[in-house]
Amino acid sequence: MYRYPRLDRNIFCADHVLLALIFWEVYRVHILNVVVNVLEPAYTVPSKISNEAIKMNVISSPPWARLGAAMCLVTVCARLSAFAGEVALEDNSIFVAFDSESGALTRLEDKATHWKIERRAELGVSFRLFAPLPNRRYNPVPGQKQNATKVEKLSDHEIRFQWKNLLSENGGVLPMTLTANVALSNGSVTFDATLENNSPLPVETIDYPYFGDFNPPSREAMMEARTMRDGKADNLQTNEIYPHFRNEKGYWGVDYPTKTLEAQQSPVCLVQTPGDGLYIGIDDPAYRLQYTFEQHPGVISSVTALVPQADEISGIPVHLEFRLCHFIFAYPHSTVKLAPVVLRCYTGDSRAGVELYKQQHPIRSGR
Repeated sequence: MYRYPRLDRNIFCADHVLLALIFWEVYRVHILNVVVNVLEPAYTVPSKISNEAIKMNVISSPPWARLGAAMCLVTVCARLSAFAGEVALEDNSIFVAFDSESGALTRLEDKATHWKIERRAELGVSFRLFAPLPNRRYNPVPGQKQNATKVEKLSDHEIRFQWKNLLSENGGVLPMTLTANVALSNGSVTFDATLENNSPLPVETIDYPYFGDFNPPSREAMMEARTMRDGKADNLQTNEIYPHFRNEKGYWGVDYPTKTLEAQQSPVCLVQTPGDGLYIGIDDPAYRLQYTFEQHPGVISSVTALVPQADEISGIPVHLEFRLCHFIFAYPHSTVKLAPVVLRCYTGDSRAGVELYKQQHPIRSGR
């Protein structure tokens, strides 16, 4: 998603902040003068500072001082505007943010370990669905081309999104409404969505939630997707997704290296790194869902399957997409509720993730 760039929440390092504070303390009069002349009437200068005093200080200040004051103002304004179009949920464990125009998931951070799971806001995606046409099956509805008609923060712990009249790639605007609630409770984020399909087309799949820039804790950290074998929590299979990513769909079948893991065999997927993990899953083991990983724009070599160790290669973003694909097969003129998806960060190896699963499903896990 390239329409809504945002600055990273830590883009301003401590040195920049300290410098800005120093300039503020020494040259705040000049800054206030800029505010009055540039941002008026949104801001006002305290009455005890006269316009004449401001003018005298500005004239008597050396050019570098005036430049420094301006830099301070630009830094502060940029910092404020960076998140002007963002809505977020946060507790002591996790931080998650969304674009207030598109509804795209833009940032996700494990606050305990500072693992920035979703890092680059410009790569955020809201959702994707497929509504095949009678004479052409390929008719995706990409979230990147939709604006949310509603982004409402219901409370400090819940946000509601709504997208209406969805623009498809090959079928024009479709009379569909997707409504999603994202709730945060005790470190767990729940994604709950409902599709109202008022079109004459069926909807086969919906990808939601959708992580457009899924990251390991560091460039050096290995990242694996671990799922159950035959529904057994103590018998996990492992698929490496970083720094090596092997395509499992055949080069003739997909545009990018892709892995899909079945939720019917494993209602939970553990994304494991050294010392940290992400638990993501559903409650209904009979529900048809796939965990899909897709590496963009590809790997360095199909022999080594090594992922480029940079944010860009030849000017193209390097990023891993992770999405949960719901196979809903919604009839025309029908309403379908998606299975809620629960996300939670944990510390430790995959046994900690399995323990979370057993706590939430004591009967199914044999407890």
